[in-house]
Amino acid sequence: MNAGPSQGGNLMQAVENSAISPARRLLREETHAEHVRLNQHPLLRGITKPDYPMSMYRLVLVAYYHFYGAIENAIDHSLSAQSVAFFGIDPEDAALLPRTVLATLNIMNIGQLVGLLYTIEGSSLGGQVISRHLEMHHGLTPANGARFFYGYGERIPEFWKDFEVFMDASLTDDQARSSAKEMAKMTFAMMESTLDDYLAKHKP
Repeated sequence: MNAGPSQGGNLMQAVENSAISPARRLLREETHAEHVRLNQHPLLRGITKPDYPMSMYRLVLVAYYHFYGAIENAIDHSLSAQSVAFFGIDPEDAALLPRTVLATLNIMNIGQLVGLLYTIEGSSLGGQVISRHLEMHHGLTPANGARFFYGYGERIPEFWKDFEVFMDASLTDDQARSSAKEMAKMTFAMMESTLDDYLAKHKP
């Protein structure tokens, strides 16, 4: 059974009420400005509202397809296109490719890996809020159009707890912490730049 609005709220509350690990606190504080700016991006700002246009939502999915494709290459994974298949979009269509080639991120140490994963895994928390509103306002569920933002669903608190343990065990010295902060900021900037690219394609 899919998590409804009340269940999604309980998931988020459980995560927020859990003790924040030192590594997570460090990266959250260091990337606060980037996080706020990304949340206020024109393509994302109204995504929880009833009048949010599906034309913009489709662009968000295509933008994230290419962004996560570049990120997954950096950590030796490939991105599934299933999250956008519901809308009949081919993200590899020439008209939907990014205007600029996304940067290749070279992960040289554990700190950089943690910083990149912090940004990507952290988006699963906000994704639960977005997923809940997409279902409420547009009838989109994990089975039909909102699988990307639903993410791990009910297992998010469990996975976040595991990831915080990994962060704390990995960021044990100043060099690792510095590398994590810089890579997290770089990943946020790359995500914002990708959304900017697709915002330019939007025609209300």
